[in-house]
Parts: sequence; structure tokens; C-alpha cells
Amino acid sequence: MTNSIQVSPAIQAIQVLDDSTVHLIAAGEVVDRPVSIVKELVENAIDAMSSRITVELTTSHGAISRIRISDDGTGIPSDQVSTAFLPHATSKIRTGDDLHSCLTLGFRGEALASIAAVSYVTMVTKPRDSATAIRFRITGGEVVEHTETGAPDGTSITVEEVFFNTPARRKFLKSLQTEVAHISSMLESFACLYPAITFRYLVNGLERFSTHGGSDLPDIFRALYPVDAGMMIPVRGMDGNIRVTGLVSLPKLVKQNRQRFFIAVNGRLVQSPAIISAVKRAYGSLVPGSTWPVAVLMLEIPPAEVDANIHPTKREVRFSAERRILDLIVRAVRRALDDADLLDLRAETIEEQTSLCDIPLQEPDRKIYGSDAAMPAAGQVREATLAGYRTTSRQLLQTRLQEETQVGLQGDMRFPELFWIGQAGGTYIIAGDKSGALFLIDQHAAHERVRYDQLKQKESMQLKTQELIAPVVLNMSPSEAGLLPSVLPVLTDEGFIIEPFGQDTWCVRGVPVVLGRYEDPETVRELIGTILSGDEEPVRLKEQVLRLVACRSAVKAGAVLTPEQGMDIINQLSQTADPWTCPHGRPTIISFSSQELAKMFRRT
Repeated sequence: MTNSIQVSPAIQAIQVLDDSTVHLIAAGEVVDRPVSIVKELVENAIDAMSSRITVELTTSHGAISRIRISDDGTGIPSDQVSTAFLPHATSKIRTGDDLHSCLTLGFRGEALASIAAVSYVTMVTKPRDSATAIRFRITGGEVVEHTETGAPDGTSITVEEVFFNTPARRKFLKSLQTEVAHISSMLESFACLYPAITFRYLVNGLERFSTHGGSDLPDIFRALYPVDAGMMIPVRGMDGNIRVTGLVSLPKLVKQNRQRFFIAVNGRLVQSPAIISAVKRAYGSLVPGSTWPVAVLMLEIPPAEVDANIHPTKREVRFSAERRILDLIVRAVRRALDDADLLDLRAETIEEQTSLCDIPLQEPDRKIYGSDAAMPAAGQVREATLAGYRTTSRQLLQTRLQEETQVGLQGDMRFPELFWIGQAGGTYIIAGDKSGALFLIDQHAAHERVRYDQLKQKESMQLKTQELIAPVVLNMSPSEAGLLPSVLPVLTDEGFIIEPFGQDTWCVRGVPVVLGRYEDPETVRELIGTILSGDEEPVRLKEQVLRLVACRSAVKAGAVLTPEQGMDIINQLSQTADPWTCPHGRPTIISFSSQELAKMFRRT
């Protein structure tokens, strides 16, 4: 049998690659997108003992065209500037043994060589004890200028035409807003981890944020995230020569992604699934499993017990005493949560305190059997409030009205004809049919399916928008604010009216009519969080918006229903094309036939 794949003899031969190809391959390991360049150069500035670091981005034609990072650090002596751009040239270690005691962020000497291999780089640097500065230009690894000039103490590096000689790498970059958002998020993390350094960040000449060196972590966090700062609590813990400090959020502040989960080991920003898992273990059931708390955690560990040389970009580390470190994190975070006030003691309004007992409703007579011992204990009785009743009625009325206006709506003929029996736990509708079968219906999942199907049917139509009497102002982080313009068209299509309202601030003037008048900023925040974590394409983003709108506008779990409201949900669910699951794939209804019930009670 002849092999259909032909391999040329030239490909089969083993040969040493030329220097330019080797440099391009090495650059691909270190520099995979613009945020990698910013990270490497900011780390170099920190290692140079800078007290001020400025990052400037310039964009044009839908891409980042220029990156400039300047600092007031130690600078590079004139006779060492060209050496700094050679592969594996560094001042931070001398031998392999130094890796076990290295406290700097960089140590491989790959960053400048890798960046220069795929871009145009201009460096101006002046040591503090030097009278003149050096201007050094290198393009694609080739030196084009090395002259003296005047400049302040420190180093300024300008990077242009990134990936000019690797067009395939350019092709795989995300949208401009996404790339800028990644840089913004990374700089926010550096500002939190190094509060003693003044950071200034500009995009196209406009300042996105600035911090004041010498501040403490809570002050920096408050400057970057003013809305969330009040819900953060300090973390401190020590086990021998290992120390953890930082901030974590109260359980009521969670995100849909890990974008605001910063971990530093000896000042190095890292990604560590093990540490993230330890933090979530400390929270236990205080936060939903699919969400993440906000955290800024700084670990100080003896360098000999940390291996930072296991990843090309040093994003991952390995610990020699991992179990001890993780246990310390769990104890420290749990202690912080135990010491915090986790109660949300907001006073209820008079309307919310009004019981449904004040509403004249016709309820079927209830027969009570047995002694008082069979009655629920005090505190276990769930009683609906007037506010809750009105909210549920409004939500059901909205879908009922939309259902009546839809033409050609055809439900699944297999859906049984059910009648109301009761409700369990304020979450599950108990229903039955003529055959004696028992049905449990998740009221939120069921109504979410109704909402979703109605939104999908209106997808090709102009979705109705309701303007808010009091617009909602969203105070965002620079990374969130930078990403929002790219998703505005999809949000507008779905019924949101969102307008700029100052730096890093947007104003929500309208929301989809299905959300009702009680909508808060969290829907938009969730969407932005989802987009940041997933880099969604427009089609998938539209689906995310539909699901989120359906979820946030549906009857909630825990809402006590009247029999009429329960039957309303059942009837509306029966008219959907796919009544068996919610948009996320969870079941809406489960059943027990009379035979299964008899078998459970051993009657057969």
C-alpha cells in the first residue's frame, strides 16, 4: 500500500536553524500578544527599582500601533545597552544556583530580545550617575541607531509595528477593545500588587487611571474599583517563614469570571489553579460554585521553595511545600470571613413587611391531621410578602401578555395536563395529573424557558425598550470601560440604551421591557464579565445576552406562589416548544408515575 503523504528529503534532514528563525521561535514563546510586551517591560521597570511607571498606548486602524513604557529607575549603562538586547543577557543571575535565591521578576534575559525580534524598538536610557542618555533603535533584531542624547533618569522603551514580520501572529489577535482590556486588567493588577509605585496609564493620550505611590492596598483598590471597595476585607496569615496578605470580597460580591482574582508570589503575578481552589474552599457554600470572589493575595515565600522557571512567560510557579501553603491560605481567608459581618441588614420597607394575609385571595380549605407536633416549627414557615407577590405577578403578567400577542405559538403536545397541588421550599411547584402521577417543576427554570423562547421569537424584530425614570450609572474599572464600546451594538439590539457618562463611567437609560422597572446594574456587569472571560464572538454574545435577560427577568427561586400564580407558570411552560429544560440545559420538570410512587412505598 502506497503512502499518500509525500515527504521531501530536505524536510527529513536534521539541521540547525539559523539565528533569525531561532529568535522568532523564542519570541513566540514570550510575546504572544501586546499584553505580553507590556507585562515584560513593566516587570523590568519594577526590577529597576522605579518609583514611577507610565504606560502609554496608541491605537490606529483597529489595532495597537504603539506601546511606550517609561520609568524613573536605575537605567542601563551605555556600554551594556546593546548587550541587553542579546538572547539570555541579564543582570539578575549569574549561575543556575542563583535561580534558588532570585527575588527579581525577570531572570532569563529573553524579554528585550524577543520583543525586538518582532517589532521596532526604541530605547532611551540614562543611569542616575550618568551625564548623558543613550538612544538605541533596533528593528527586527537589527541595530539601526546607537547614539547619545539628553533624557531624564530612567528608561523609556517605545515598541511599534508589533508582529510586523510575523503576520500569522497578527491574524490571531483579538479585537482592539479586547487587547486593550487585557492590558488594562494586567496594569490594574500591578497597581494593586505594588502600591508603593505610582502607575499612570494612558490610551491615545487620555488618562485611564493613575495611582499615588506610597499608598496602601485598600486605597489603591478604592481608586481602581470604587464600587467594590466597600465590600473587601483584609486577609493576613503566617506559617513560619511563609506569609499571606491581601484583600478578599464579602460573599455578596462575586464575579462571573476570574478577571479580578490577582495572585502574586514574591511580587510575581501568577496563575495558580491550586491557590484559586484553596480560596474557594475557604468560602465553602458562601458563594455559588460557578462564581468567583474578588481577591488580591500576596504570598511571601523563601525563593528556594518556589520554582518560577516552569513556564515560558513565568505565569505559573511550583511550590516545594504546596500543601502547607494552601492550608495557610484556606485558614487565613476563612478567618477573615469569620471575623467579618456577613449579614446584609438592610431595613425592609413597610410595603415589604406587609404580609400576603392582607390580600383577599380564595384558597382551598386545608385539612390538618395529627397533633401539633406535626406542624412546622417556628421560623420554618415561609410567608409571602406583598412586595414579593406584586413582583411575581408583574413578571407572569409580562410573559402572559407577550404570549397572547405571539402568532403561531405551538407547545410540545407531549406536555401533560397538570393541576396545582402545592409548593415545596418556595422553589418547586408540586403538580399532578389524571393518571395519579406526581410532578415537580422548578419555578425559576420553567419561567426562564418561557422568557427565553419569547425573546428568541422576537430576535428578528425590534425589541421593545423601556426608558428608566432614574438612569443607572455604571462606575467601571478601566478594563471594563475599554471593552464596553465593542459590545454596545449587541446590547443595543437587545434593548439596552447605554451612553458614555465620563471617564470609565457609563449611563444606562433604558433596558429591555421584559426586565421590568426593578432592574439594577448587575445585568450589564455580568455581561461584561462574561465577555472578558470568554472573548465571545457576536453570535455567541447575542445568545449570552438572551439567556441572561431571560434569567434575570424570570420568577425567582424562593418566591412563594399562590395557586393561581403556580398554574400560570405551568400553563405558560406548556406553550413553549421545549418545556423540558431551561436555556442552560437544567431540567424544568421531573415526574413520578403512580407505579413509581407505589414502588417507592413498597406497595407493589
